[in-house]
Amino acid sequence: MTSTPVESQDLEQQPLQPAQQNHYGATLPQLQRKVHKKRFRKELKLLGSILVVFSLLVVVVLWASRFIPSEDLIQKYYEDVTKFEIHSIKYEGWQSDEDSEEGEHKELSATKVGTFNILKLRAKVGVHFDHDRAINIANASVNVQRQQKAIRFFSQTVVRTLCFELNNMTAYNDNETSTQGLGSVSIPQRVCVELQSNKTTELDLPILIRPDSQNVASVIIKIWKHRFKDLNLWSSFDVSLSKWGLALGKIQISHLDWDEIFNWKQVESYVDNIQAAFKEPITVDDMEIIDHQEAVDFHVAISYTTPEDIQKFLGFEKDAMIPSTSWKVRMPGCNEDDPILLQNAVFKTPTILVNDLLSSEATSLNISGRIWGPLPDKLLYQVCDSDEENVVTPINLFLNKVFNATESVQFEICGHSSESSNQSIIPKQILDKLLPSVSEAISANLTLNSDELVEQVSVNGLKLKWVQKGWGDKKLAITGEVISIVNLPFYNSAHSGAKATVSIQKIKGLTKLFHNNVHFITVPMDVWLSADSEILPTRDPSHNQLRVSFDIADQDVVVVDSLELSRCLNEILVKGQTGVHVEGNLDLMIDTRLGSLVLLGLEGDGNTIIRK
Repeated sequence: MTSTPVESQDLEQQPLQPAQQNHYGATLPQLQRKVHKKRFRKELKLLGSILVVFSLLVVVVLWASRFIPSEDLIQKYYEDVTKFEIHSIKYEGWQSDEDSEEGEHKELSATKVGTFNILKLRAKVGVHFDHDRAINIANASVNVQRQQKAIRFFSQTVVRTLCFELNNMTAYNDNETSTQGLGSVSIPQRVCVELQSNKTTELDLPILIRPDSQNVASVIIKIWKHRFKDLNLWSSFDVSLSKWGLALGKIQISHLDWDEIFNWKQVESYVDNIQAAFKEPITVDDMEIIDHQEAVDFHVAISYTTPEDIQKFLGFEKDAMIPSTSWKVRMPGCNEDDPILLQNAVFKTPTILVNDLLSSEATSLNISGRIWGPLPDKLLYQVCDSDEENVVTPINLFLNKVFNATESVQFEICGHSSESSNQSIIPKQILDKLLPSVSEAISANLTLNSDELVEQVSVNGLKLKWVQKGWGDKKLAITGEVISIVNLPFYNSAHSGAKATVSIQKIKGLTKLFHNNVHFITVPMDVWLSADSEILPTRDPSHNQLRVSFDIADQDVVVVDSLELSRCLNEILVKGQTGVHVEGNLDLMIDTRLGSLVLLGLEGDGNTIIRK
C-alpha cells in the first residue's frame, strides 16, 4: 500500500492535537444532560443520607429523652437517697460580721457581746447515698423509674465524685400560721463527696451559723419536748458544683425538706438520754438554810454526771462556760397538774466550765437560792386530804417526802434570766430568749430520814394515878412534862442574830410507854397542845437543836397490857420508882419565816423514870 504524503511525514513534525473520542453518535446537548443527571443522583443520595441520619438522631433523642430526668426529679432523687449522720459537734465560739469578713476568730468580750452573732461549729459528719432507696420507692411510673436508673448509673459510673461549695443556705420552719426564718448557714470550704451507693464520705466541716435567736429558741423547745410533729423544717440554698477542678455550674434549690435528709431518730435519742439523766434523782450532797433579814437563803450542793454518749458527741474549747442562770421553782400541789409557783423565790446556778460538766467524773454544782417569806397560801393551806385528826396540805406532802429517805422529792424549775460571761457558749441575748421557755421536772433525794429528827423523848415528873370519872368510875391518868429534843437539819444559826426564827408552837401525836420491853400504856394526844421551844446553845452553828416541852395534866391513857401495868405500879409502890421506855410519834407545828409548817409522824424515843 502506498502511503499518502501526510502519512509519510515525520510524526515528530505533526502538530500536537487531542485525540478525538468516539461518542457513538451522541450529540453535545445529550452529553451535558447525562452529566447533570449523574450529579443530581449523587446530591439526592447525599440529601437522603442526611435525612436518614437526622431522622435517626431524632429517634435516638426522642428515645433517650425518656431517660433524661428533669431538674425537679434530680432534686427529689437526691433528697430520697442522701443521708447524714452527725458523729460529733464541737463548739468553736462566736464571732462578729467583721471577724467573719477578716477570717479570724475573736473571743467574746463583755463590752461587745451584743455584736457577736455568728456561731462557729465544727461537725464530723458521715454522708452516704442509698441509691436503691429511690429505685424501690413505690407508685413510681415506668418512665420515672427509667430516669432514676439513669441518674444512678450516671452518678456511680460517670461522675463518681462530686465537689460543691455551699454559697448560702437559709433555714425555715413552717408553723401553723406562718413561716419562721431560723437563720442562715454557710460552709467556708469546698466539700467533695462520693456518689457511689452506700459508700460513706467522712467530713470534718467548719460551719458558720447566723441564727434568729427567738425562732431558733422555739424550735429547740419543741425538740426538747419531743414535739417533732410540730416541726416542718426546710431550707433554700444554692450550690456551686465542680468536677476535676472545673466549674459545672450552680444549682438553686428553693425547698429542701429536712425530714428527707436528717435522721431525727438520732436527734431524739440524744434528747432522750439527756432527759433520762434529769429524771434520775439528784443526790443532794449538802444543804444549808440560813436566815437573811426577812428572807431565808438556801445553799445546795449536788453532783451531776453527764451521760457518756453526750460526752462523746459534744466538744468545746477549754475555757468555754455555761453562764450563771436564774430559775423559778414550781412546787407540787395537791395534783400533779396543778403546780404552785414560788413567786417570791429565785435560785441561781453557778458559772460552769463545760468540759468539767462533760467529764467522766461527777461534777459538783453549788446552787444558791433565796425565798422571801411567807410561802404562798395555796402551798401552806390548800386541803389535799383530811380526817378527824389531820389536814393534809401540799407542803405536808412535800415535807413528808423530804424526811423519807426512800422517797425523792419532785419539783419543777423554770428558766428566768442569765448573767454575762466572757466565755459563754451562748450570748446573753440569745440565752435570755431561750430560758423563759425552759421548764423541767427535777427529782432529788435528800438522804434524810424522819427518825433522825426527834433525837430524844422523855417525861419529867411522870406520874400515874387513878382519877375518879363519874359515879364509881375510875380511869388511869398520866401527868408530867414531855420533853423532846428536835434536830434542825441543814439550819445554820450563824446569821440569826441571837433571835430565834424557828420555833415549835403546837404538838400532838401518840406516846407509848414500855416496861420490861412490854408495851403497856398508850397516851393519845388527839388535839393540838400548846408547846414551848428554845434553840439550845451550840458551838457549831451548823448543828442546832430545839428543846420542846409541853404539859400533860391528867391526860387519859389507854391500857394495853393490864398485867404489865400492875407490875409497874407494884414496883413503884415497893421501890418508889421504876424505869420505862418512851416512844413518841409526834406531829409538830413549826413557825418559820416561810410560814407555819406542819411535820407529821416524827418518831423519837428515850428513857424516863416514873415516881410516886
